[in-house]
Amino acid sequence: MESNEEDNYNPGVQQQSDGTPSRTFSLDNLPAEFVAFLAKNEIDPAIYTVTDLPRYVRLNPDPHLTITPEELEKQLGTKVEPVPGLEAFCRLDGQAKLRNTQAYKDGRIFGMDLSSGIAVYALDIQPGEHVLDICCAPGAKLCMIAGLLTNSGHVRSDRSGGGNQLQMDITGTVTGVDISPHRLSTCRSLLKRHRLQQCARLFQADGTTFSVMRPSAIDTIRARIMANPAGVRKTAFDRQAGSQGKRALEDDDDYNDGYGHRGNSQLAVDGGEDLTARQQFHINSLESGSTLKRHRATWDTLLGLLTGSSGASVLFTGTETKGSQEKLVPFFAPKILRNDPQRHTEAYKYDKVIVDAECTHDGSIAHILKYEAWGWDSFHKNFMSQDRLDSLSDLQRGLLMNGFRMTKAGGIIVYSTCSLSRAQNEDIVAWFIAGMRGRAVLEPLPKHALGIQTATCKRPCRSIVAGALGLPTTMDASGQVRWQGTPQQEADMEQFQDHIQEMCLRYDPLASNTSGFFLARIRKIV
Repeated sequence: MESNEEDNYNPGVQQQSDGTPSRTFSLDNLPAEFVAFLAKNEIDPAIYTVTDLPRYVRLNPDPHLTITPEELEKQLGTKVEPVPGLEAFCRLDGQAKLRNTQAYKDGRIFGMDLSSGIAVYALDIQPGEHVLDICCAPGAKLCMIAGLLTNSGHVRSDRSGGGNQLQMDITGTVTGVDISPHRLSTCRSLLKRHRLQQCARLFQADGTTFSVMRPSAIDTIRARIMANPAGVRKTAFDRQAGSQGKRALEDDDDYNDGYGHRGNSQLAVDGGEDLTARQQFHINSLESGSTLKRHRATWDTLLGLLTGSSGASVLFTGTETKGSQEKLVPFFAPKILRNDPQRHTEAYKYDKVIVDAECTHDGSIAHILKYEAWGWDSFHKNFMSQDRLDSLSDLQRGLLMNGFRMTKAGGIIVYSTCSLSRAQNEDIVAWFIAGMRGRAVLEPLPKHALGIQTATCKRPCRSIVAGALGLPTTMDASGQVRWQGTPQQEADMEQFQDHIQEMCLRYDPLASNTSGFFLARIRKIV
């Protein structure tokens, strides 16, 4: 779950009402139930003593809104260092404030945590793709996705020499889904401020059941425009269709967000994009022999676990959307996307889906430490009660399953959280991969491509894997669910746990000098 774009809270330091620091946080202040939670999930409490984490910004790639690190450094009065391997990301002092800078007011910079940027790059977004962002608020990742789409293949206004010709390169779209209207309003504001709304739409909906496929009408509009290049004589019908398409694409000053709010949009303008960072996250196609061999070995391991089992096998079906459904009105959409017919067929599933799942946020130091000022009672109620933790795991599974359902065959799903707990990360991924029976596979992520030390991933719970495979489990005297199989099954289980641990990615304050973050990249096979 990404953090807000601008967070003035200083990790590790409590603040008075006027924002001045009052005293340093102590581990002795952590409530007993949270300490128990950390112990159960093998999380070192020392991460909450790290008080000097840097903050990160992303420079706007729009050529009309660019700013150099040197120019930003002058405005902030602090050192601004580009992050190697992550295009446009810069590292700042953790105390740096963004809101009062002209660059922030002009939309030239995004306040964005490094982990959110890594999750977006893991999608390996290509020109013309359609992306779904589940749990999109407050919108930093959504804006980054829109920017990558806009600056790779996009609408371009060419009015040189007095002309007024609209040129069109095939581009994609991003659809954001969140259940909170307040947080969606923040997404809408960010899209407008950074002038990225022309390829984005927002829906207020439950991410576990959202079923609106990627836009389809935009294909027809683009085809009409591209079929009539400059100088080609058009019929009256063609001129009318082309004019309607052009107005929809330009949509200069007449869009409505569905709630009566009006504003100004702007055509995206050409801007070169350095593909180096994206290529670092580009994973070889599943056509490669080595990749297929590795995934076949993983699948054989799962089959080995099932050998001789007497329990019922639960196969996740990822049921397709069928039948007539009512059209869901967007919370926000530009004119070209607002009246999309919302076709419900396999052809209109998304190329890429990111599930930045709701979690306990225990990897965000600033988020956790605020509760000392707000009161630990509210923290327990919101995050630490057992009922809440149980329901949260169910929610995370539901979000990931629906993300899989909405992804086309061959597409990519990225699952991420800002939690450090095994139950919300490796256990969720292991449950999903085991239950998919080869219909989805993990793909590797670069462990050190950014020059940042990663933390060690955890081994998933054996009983979680066994349950997903339908293997019989037992409950011990302490009430814990256990699984024990034949020697061969035990060996296969070890191999599968190793696979999950190897393929996922973790950052934490102690190892990485970043906020806590978990990431897995999944390829949908069928």
